[in-house]
Amino acid sequence: AWIRKKRDDPPTIEEILKNENYREEMKQKIKDVSEKDKLLQAKEYKEGLVAEPVHTRVKGHASAPYYGKKEPSQDPTSTASTFQPGSWMPPGSGSSHNK
Repeated sequence: AWIRKKRDDPPTIEEILKNENYREEMKQKIKDVSEKDKLLQAKEYKEGLVAEPVHTRVKGHASAPYYGKKEPSQDPTSTASTFQPGSWMPPGSGSSHNK
């Protein structure tokens, strides 16, 4: 505020130290909360309460309108301006996924 001419006098050493301590406390609190959130998410995934995020696999290059063979896939795919959601395939249909 003092540098921007919003305040007439410069900050005191006490104010500077107080602000630095506040920033450090906030960093620690944020770190603690994010760790708790990660543990909670891991617990929920393990218990099956929440589905794990699905990653869309990008095949080909963004500027290519068509890439590779067009065959149904269990995984969602994205190429250029198109998006193909994953398809259901019956078990034992020769799928490349063995889970």
